[in-house]
Amino acid sequence: MSAEAVALPVPLSQRLRAETRSAHSRVEKLGFVRAFLRGTVERDTYCRLLADLHHVYRHLEAGFAAHRDTVLLRPLYLPELFREHALATDLEFLARADWRRTLMPSAAAQRYAARLRALSQGPAALLVAHAYTRYLGDLSGGQILRRVAARALGLTGPDGLAFYDFPQIPDLAAYKQAFRARLDALPLPLAQQAELVAEANRAFALSGAILAECDGSDWRALRNLLWPPRPPTCSPSLPWD
Repeated sequence: MSAEAVALPVPLSQRLRAETRSAHSRVEKLGFVRAFLRGTVERDTYCRLLADLHHVYRHLEAGFAAHRDTVLLRPLYLPELFREHALATDLEFLARADWRRTLMPSAAAQRYAARLRALSQGPAALLVAHAYTRYLGDLSGGQILRRVAARALGLTGPDGLAFYDFPQIPDLAAYKQAFRARLDALPLPLAQQAELVAEANRAFALSGAILAECDGSDWRALRNLLWPPRPPTCSPSLPWD
């Protein structure tokens, strides 16, 4: 069979971006995200968010470490992206020294972590979808959020902002392009690509549920995220991938 006969009509990274656009937009419209972009987040709320993210990244990165020698995960096993240690560093600065005991993961964070554990024990290739949604967001919109967080929390130096820093990546734009190229090179048939896209949409919903809980919302916020009402005509927007 010729290379032309098996070539995919749309690169995976482009398909992921196009087919998760609605899910990404719904997360941007959550009340917590709007408040964060206005710089009105409180330190306690922000620390709860960081603790939730620490719980999520710990399980995501453990899954990648466990399967780093597999064909599909090896190209995206990139420790320079890992955020667990950076989040712990921020929490040690912003919260109490015993934050691991006092800041318990929210129910939404526990659901997200449970999904990551299940993937690690089963179809581990779907962890790629979570790497795509989390790390490309951190490399893109996360850089705007760094400035917002610094202003809202009154931080004048790098302490407390390690989550947004990637000291091993000097050129974020070039790195994102290389990350997308790694995605496009994965040997995935169309059926498996569709599973990956579906999991990426699920990843956005799981992330949005964490943000909804930070906003003090309940199950209705998650319901609206998964089955959204008519969106407003305008909303704050972050660059992403």
